[in-house]
Amino acid sequence: MKAAIMTAPYTIGIQEVEKPVLKAGEVLIRMKAAGICGGDVHYYDGTHPYAVYPQIYGHELSGVVVETGNGTTKLKVGDRVVVEPAVPCEKCYPCRIGKYNCCIKIDMIGGFRPGGFADYVAVPEAYAHPMPDGMTYEAGALCEPFTIGSQVVHRAGMHDGATVAILGVGPIGLTALILMKRLFNVKVFAVDVVPERLESARQFGADVLINPREQDTQKTIDEQTGGEGANIVIESAGLKLTMEQAIHIVSPGGRIVIVGLTNDQVGFPGILFTKKEVEILGSRNNAGRFPEVMNFLHENPDIVEAFISARMTFADIAEGLHIAKTKPNEVNKIILTFDEPN
Repeated sequence: MKAAIMTAPYTIGIQEVEKPVLKAGEVLIRMKAAGICGGDVHYYDGTHPYAVYPQIYGHELSGVVVETGNGTTKLKVGDRVVVEPAVPCEKCYPCRIGKYNCCIKIDMIGGFRPGGFADYVAVPEAYAHPMPDGMTYEAGALCEPFTIGSQVVHRAGMHDGATVAILGVGPIGLTALILMKRLFNVKVFAVDVVPERLESARQFGADVLINPREQDTQKTIDEQTGGEGANIVIESAGLKLTMEQAIHIVSPGGRIVIVGLTNDQVGFPGILFTKKEVEILGSRNNAGRFPEVMNFLHENPDIVEAFISARMTFADIAEGLHIAKTKPNEVNKIILTFDEPN
């Protein structure tokens, strides 16, 4: 089969390799569509902490089952599926309590094991989800990032009437924005220093746009909420500055959800924990969000069309990664499509 092998930072090429040999409980999926993720870009530029070379990356995947391994019971050849790439051990404490997204031995398809930037990918049957009839493969490839947004919305305890501040409206912040605006009656403040991202947020329903380089974020939110603050603050920028700012923006009795990543030490004024009785929650990947996200994207094709920035063939993956790296503010999602193998 053909596979895009990343052999070093900024070095990727399509090579002929052996098809995966199925282990018990796995299915072989013929790839149909794959998204290029920010994580893939970090593998590409060498900044990802778990980068290994050579490797086949790609974890935002949809395709069709072409072979089933021993012990599989649910899927059959011809089934159209979306891949859930984070495979847990199912034994550790987080797995035992249903928070398998926090598994201490999580195995990532397109990270620790070969992914879907190839003609075929092997996936444990339990993590290949049957697609709704009529759902497009492109929509299927968008499911994984939208499950991250869905997890954020779930962790936030989103409810009608809430005021929400999203600090950072890159692709993950946008998925959370899209879901909350379609599913709840909420007022959303979108905060970002990149004008293109703010424009995307506006297109997807943000009520108030704030560029901190031009406006004082806390002052603007206070003015628009009668001094109350945002009932829910979502930090998706992954910056020490915005994480520390969240405690000042959130309303008393409110909730902060941090989905952004940073290695920096982050501090808050201790008095505000008690004074506001604020809840601060992390959000990682997803736990059980794929079925509802698949239905959401299938039922909202306008979102799928608007979220995709460009479509390219798998053969053009090197160009796609280059664009995603060099023009990040112009790209929500690049989708790769696959031809039938020879």
